[in-house]
Amino acid sequence: MDLEHEILKNVHVAQNYFKITLKMPAASPLPSPGQFYQIRCSTSTDPLFRRPFSVHQLLQRGGSKYLEILYRVAGRGTDWLSQREKGEKLDILGPFGNGFIIEEGHEPVVLVSRGIGIAPLYAIGEEVRRKDKKRKIFFLIGARLKERIFYESECKKLGKVFIYTDDGSRGFHGRAPDLLAHLLKERKIPQEICLYACGPAEMLKELASLSTEFGFRGQVALEERMGCGFGVCLACACPLHPRRIVKNSQWKKPGLHWSPDGNQVYALICKDGPVFDLNEVDWNEWTA
Repeated sequence: MDLEHEILKNVHVAQNYFKITLKMPAASPLPSPGQFYQIRCSTSTDPLFRRPFSVHQLLQRGGSKYLEILYRVAGRGTDWLSQREKGEKLDILGPFGNGFIIEEGHEPVVLVSRGIGIAPLYAIGEEVRRKDKKRKIFFLIGARLKERIFYESECKKLGKVFIYTDDGSRGFHGRAPDLLAHLLKERKIPQEICLYACGPAEMLKELASLSTEFGFRGQVALEERMGCGFGVCLACACPLHPRRIVKNSQWKKPGLHWSPDGNQVYALICKDGPVFDLNEVDWNEWTA
């Protein structure tokens, strides 16, 4: 759906991170955590393509709906977006893609991110907390340097936070998979968990290996540049394991492309994702 959304706030959060709050039109469909929007970040044809942004928070007050998007300034499009002010309107398409499936039960929820990867995960923590005030939620957030850590105080409102840095300048010395393995081995979090993650492909690949080692379930949101955002340009193809594909009422995967012999299959992240089961992605092929 293509609608204009009015900007209510567009604030600087930390370093080059911003959070924009938009008033959603009454006719706009409600998104789920993990889905994304395509925003036109220009008043001309430069840049030409829209930019994808995941749902960060969905707020409902009175009879109105508000969408929050957490984003990182990384180029001309996002720099343009960071300069927009209250009262301006944005041309937005969406929501698109498959969202996270919030697992019911009592297993602790572990949300693993790096940098802006926290953006789609925070809404999961909020939904879990709304449904179950006592369910344990753990956040693993980090970056290369301590100066790039952000959103810690917000995450602490929902659960326990573990910090990591690549250089050891704050928190655990290492990367997210290293920290998760440490926490599991030291029994600081139970081995039966529901994991949700967003970050670089190499990080997600290592989390998939840990899921095999420790036997936990997981879902991941893939970070990838998109052209059209709805399956026409084929720019966001991702290899899957042919025998591990997960289809259900939420994940219908209409964009799968199979090889003639059936031994290879590619998904379109914009249509079949951006959320996938942790073990259905062919990580070796994806990161080759």
